[in-house]
Amino acid sequence: ENVRLNKIHFHPIESEQTEERAFRSGQLHVTNSVPTQKIEHYKENEPEALRIDPYLGTYYYLLNIDRLPLDNILVRKALSMAIDRKAIVENVLKGGQLPAYHFTPPNTAGYTSQNQVESNPEMARKLLAEAGYPNGEGFPAIEILYNTLESHQLIAQAIQEMWKKELNIGVSLINQEWKVFLNTQKEKTFDISRAGWIGDYNDPNTFLDMWISGGGNNHTGFANAAYDSLIKEASLADDTDSRFSYFQQAETILMEQVPVIPIYFYTSLSLIHPSVKGWHPTILDHHPYKAVYLEE
Repeated sequence: ENVRLNKIHFHPIESEQTEERAFRSGQLHVTNSVPTQKIEHYKENEPEALRIDPYLGTYYYLLNIDRLPLDNILVRKALSMAIDRKAIVENVLKGGQLPAYHFTPPNTAGYTSQNQVESNPEMARKLLAEAGYPNGEGFPAIEILYNTLESHQLIAQAIQEMWKKELNIGVSLINQEWKVFLNTQKEKTFDISRAGWIGDYNDPNTFLDMWISGGGNNHTGFANAAYDSLIKEASLADDTDSRFSYFQQAETILMEQVPVIPIYFYTSLSLIHPSVKGWHPTILDHHPYKAVYLEE
């Protein structure tokens, strides 16, 4: 007697453009995304339809550190430092995302990483030269892999340009359909791969236990006994201060070893028809459907 919807239809739509057109034509009440190039239009012309809410997630690049030249920590640091994350969120994404200088989203259940990477092209060039590639000379051909979605392509193109401008290295972009993309990650037959992680629950552990040796989502080749030990100690700690101290130490190792390059922290972007009621922002983007209803 408390449920007001008779049914809900879910439409699997891969293209953000197709999804937005379906919304405009009245086929959808709620979208799962908003095309980057349409965000400004909705901000200016239909602000009531656009929802931008906090979302507990990190967009990042996986580095296959078992492959040349990514086995060299200096190369990994140079690639990370040469990325202008602020420019990506402001000029490419435009959806209120935050540049990510550490892996765990800030204020995750009260935890914020004290160790941060920096955007420093000058230092990046020095590190690349120290690694044996002055001004990018002799740098091997590498690829950025991403799954089919317009925003992934735009981000990859932006980073490709940054690495060319700041480090004088060329990288290729490889686009794969979702199932093929997942298999490529699993088999570790890539150099650099786009990835994202949304917290399963509001706690730093859901972001940091991913990188233990042999972890199911750790497709980087990264294995560090000290890191493993810190994550285990955090799981045994019986007070918040101790847990967070172990997490801080673990994230410091993660950021210094650079098996992953954090790029931005997500926001939840969607288009919602004004008839939809009971749809409230939550950090995990969960919406109990028994509370949702339509009102003419």
